[in-house]
Amino acid sequence: MGLGVSGTLSLTSACAETTPALGHAEAGNVEPALTHLTYTPRHGHTLHLADRLALFDKVGFSWPSAVVHDPVHDVYWVSNLNMDGAAGAGFISRLQPDGSLSTLNFIDGRRAGVQLSSPHGLAVSGDTLFVADVSAIRKFDATSGEPKESLVIPGARYLSDVALGANDTLYVADVGSDPNLASVPNEGSDAVYRISSSGEVSVVARRPDLGGPVALLADSTGLWVACTGSADLLLLVPSAEGESPDAGRLHLPGESPRGIAAMPDGTLLISSWTARAVFRGFRDGPFQPIITGLESPADLDYDARRKRLLIPLLTGHALAIFELEPLAAGSARPKQAR
Repeated sequence: MGLGVSGTLSLTSACAETTPALGHAEAGNVEPALTHLTYTPRHGHTLHLADRLALFDKVGFSWPSAVVHDPVHDVYWVSNLNMDGAAGAGFISRLQPDGSLSTLNFIDGRRAGVQLSSPHGLAVSGDTLFVADVSAIRKFDATSGEPKESLVIPGARYLSDVALGANDTLYVADVGSDPNLASVPNEGSDAVYRISSSGEVSVVARRPDLGGPVALLADSTGLWVACTGSADLLLLVPSAEGESPDAGRLHLPGESPRGIAAMPDGTLLISSWTARAVFRGFRDGPFQPIITGLESPADLDYDARRKRLLIPLLTGHALAIFELEPLAAGSARPKQAR
């Protein structure tokens, strides 16, 4: 049984200014004090949390790897690897945010006519749900769940995330090997791809030292890439001419990041397996933990309408939900000592 968890996080100040190339300096000299909550696991499991938001207690998630809030249909989509099932048995859940209706297998790889093996990253645009599924991007109707089409990425080893950019562009991360199986070697296929609105595939970056790009976020700054093999957040500025050089790197406090999401206040949220935590910081850093004690936090998202942080717990088979307020407009950011 999957359990949700709830807590209220109060952020009393912002994060320190660092490299101007990755952000903008602001006035102020405030001591950093990002309040964070630490939960103590009960029975060796973080699912039994006294303050959980029990909306989805009876939803039997199976290795949930990603969540996305669909603002058009106002639902939560959750991808499930279903690693205990047969090959091609992955599925995607569709949840009403108030818990009134939850369909565990809304899109089911076991259903005739549906191709869905191990669904990871999700993105939604209008009536289309995009799913990163090993070697292809699957498209589904966000109203009916019916399959639309699949786009196979030549040479892909393990597609882990998909993100929406400007002009209906899609960006896709290839982590290089199954991120959930440490015994599977990385064969140097680490890559980030671009798919144009016409379906043309091109390479944004492809090299072994990318470090296993697992999560993406596209914004006006560029393309943010979290990699499992490092504690860095990579910034790319995709160019139409071909492979894009690194525009910058930002060190993260927790290794093995698995998800990245943005908040309306300009901060980023990063989930980390090794730290069992979610970190928050501005695009020029630094990042501080706001939630710790989480079991395998995966590809997270933020529901701005309800001010909720949504975190799939992969090995916990749960969707953790926290209330998280954006920073107040004009919040002071501490300057870094020089």
